[in-house]
Amino acid sequence: MSCSKLSKKRKIEEECRVFNENWTEKYFFTDVGVKAACLICSETVAVFKEYNLKRHFQTKHANFGHNLSKQELQKRANGLTKRLKQQQNVFDKTSSLQRNATKASFILANKIAKQNKSFAEAEFIKDCMVDAVSIVCPEVKSKVEAISLSRRTIVRHIDAIAVNIHEQLLTASGFLLL
Repeated sequence: MSCSKLSKKRKIEEECRVFNENWTEKYFFTDVGVKAACLICSETVAVFKEYNLKRHFQTKHANFGHNLSKQELQKRANGLTKRLKQQQNVFDKTSSLQRNATKASFILANKIAKQNKSFAEAEFIKDCMVDAVSIVCPEVKSKVEAISLSRRTIVRHIDAIAVNIHEQLLTASGFLLL
């Protein structure tokens, strides 16, 4: 096979396909990152091609919205899109809560290590924080309870901090890590 034939081969990633906003009302699909997601059944289509979306809609949802006007279809599409965004926000909030709890755990582990305190004191600190927060700001209590401060977690976090500092020192001094 010649080199010219290799260069003519199509690649989906290089076609730069873009999601068309009209497809939301027409076929009940929305753009979710690099894929199109069906608002009705939540299946995804990998390639932004009208034919793929139309085929999915006609084979799986042929009778959906058959007796609705264009305005009603538009309202239904907007409502389904809003519902999908709300579902995605739930996962974002959960992951950001977990990320913040982990960050707080690292900060407390660092402070415990700097003060040469026992790892078991982290659990005592957490109990104190939960008690104080439940009085001062009860709506935040669940967030404080999500912070993991067990002895094993503190040990792992202190080890991770030590490895990170060691790597920073090696990088700063010009040694290459193998």
